[in-house]
Amino acid sequence: MRPFWLVVAPTLRVMSIFPFARERSNHEELFSYLGKLPSPDRFAGFELPTPVLILPNVFEATLCRRLIDLYDAHGGVESGFMRDVDGKTIAIYDHSDKRRKDYTVADNDLIKQTQNRILRRISPELVKVHCFKATRMERYIVPCYAAEDGGHFHAHRDNTTKGTAHRRFAVSINLNDDFDGGEVSFPEYGRRSFKPALGGTVVFSCSLLHAVSKVTRGRRYAFLPFLYDEPAAKLREANNEFLGDGIQSYKSE
Repeated sequence: MRPFWLVVAPTLRVMSIFPFARERSNHEELFSYLGKLPSPDRFAGFELPTPVLILPNVFEATLCRRLIDLYDAHGGVESGFMRDVDGKTIAIYDHSDKRRKDYTVADNDLIKQTQNRILRRISPELVKVHCFKATRMERYIVPCYAAEDGGHFHAHRDNTTKGTAHRRFAVSINLNDDFDGGEVSFPEYGRRSFKPALGGTVVFSCSLLHAVSKVTRGRRYAFLPFLYDEPAAKLREANNEFLGDGIQSYKSE
């Protein structure tokens, strides 16, 4: 085995390899190469646009208020994240990676209202920009990133386990905007972060690395479903056998 330095772009594409010299250090060659590179934000020669959709006014203010009131009335429960452990997808709770509480919407009429708005105001944009027709929606939750809890979510992807492999696009709708921090960022495409106004959304591929910065003032309330299609629904059902205890199985019909 021979050690080497591997230089990668923010998108994790290999840019250069520097094997260790056998008889002398070659730090100078490596650092000379690094010194000639542009800043990570401009590794392509200019600032790359983040491949996300920014859509204003997906939820109107009255709907946002209703969802926030539900959270405040019932409170939220600690929200974890998924990992594959010993061949099973299970929920992990680690406040160093994620701190958030979620309320699950149970009102069928309210669920239909959220579906209708996403169908009318997001789905056509997905077809236009990504040639993707979403037919299914997962999760009807109101999460809260609270400053008093240090609410945040470190960089992650949303489809890296057997139980989440069906997810195609994530939707992040801000239900309020009177908070500091809590912005969504995409480290592979620079340091820019996004904070849509009340009712606005960021829509992005579940394969993209993304993070939510720590909320430093107030609370960030959101609505965070996942969208997928019929082939993905069949994949989700096929992966039921890999779900750990406490993870609900799924039927596509």
